[in-house]
Amino acid sequence: MPNTQLKKKFILTCEHAGNEIPEKYTSLFKGKEEELYSHKGMDFGALRLAKHLAASINLPLYYSTISRLLVEANRSLDSDELFSEFTKKLPVKEKETILNTYYAPHRNQVEEQISNLTASGYQVIHFAIHTFTPATDGEVRKAAIGILFDPKRVPEHTIAAQLKEQLTAHVPELHVVYNAPYPGTADGFPTYLRKRFIAEEYAGFELEVNQKFFLNGEPGIWDNVVAAVTDSLRGVINQNR
Repeated sequence: MPNTQLKKKFILTCEHAGNEIPEKYTSLFKGKEEELYSHKGMDFGALRLAKHLAASINLPLYYSTISRLLVEANRSLDSDELFSEFTKKLPVKEKETILNTYYAPHRNQVEEQISNLTASGYQVIHFAIHTFTPATDGEVRKAAIGILFDPKRVPEHTIAAQLKEQLTAHVPELHVVYNAPYPGTADGFPTYLRKRFIAEEYAGFELEVNQKFFLNGEPGIWDNVVAAVTDSLRGVINQNR
């Protein structure tokens, strides 16, 4: 059973917050700019959702606005997806420069903050805010919200269940699922952090929201989803005080 007596601190991150390409590298995308303005270049709506959560619930937020097509902030250093088709063939030294300048600062800042909090006796609850494309390879994704986590880590299973219950109570019509559209244990920032911190120190989640709510042209629909996620996360925090 999880130690419910542990003091908890909630933090937010957003690894695909923007599609910025530093001027030095814009030539790599000449003629392919549309890729930057697709779901391949950024998570539409993710930063807006993350900023709303941070402001409404008073949570710390760490994010990267560099496009994942330059370097993938949500992948580990040994991942084949760390660099995209546009940057894979760059010289090793140039890749090291990109990693040191645009990848490491975000990840190091978050890991350092978690280290500081755990050293002070807190269990850190981390929500990485993402959005996913409504369809891929001709398949329409039915999920509205996915909660990604490691089911083998008891604190994560407990909090995931709390969040799903909260979301379902606020918006019963939304299809909320576990570990979809991606497995919660696939390579990602929380998966990396689980290797650095034990379950009593760290519980990591990726919260995936379907981009259809942001892209459908009706702000009211997106606002309702944002409000539901905000109220649900606030409810989870209150349950874990």
